[in-house]
Amino acid sequence: MWRNRKLRLGIVLAIAVFVAFYAWRTSQSEGRKPCEPGRHEEKDASGKVIKVSRTTCF
Repeated sequence: MWRNRKLRLGIVLAIAVFVAFYAWRTSQSEGRKPCEPGRHEEKDASGKVIKVSRTTCF
């Protein structure tokens, strides 16, 4: 009797851990946009380049 109860508890616990991990991973990837490597130039009103930013992705 105890073995059966422990087995069921273990299965339910394993499913709960899997569902929690899956929910955590999917909630993190929703808001992120993919990294886009490149160069970004900021210009002032006259058109002169003030700042150059470079983005690298790993």
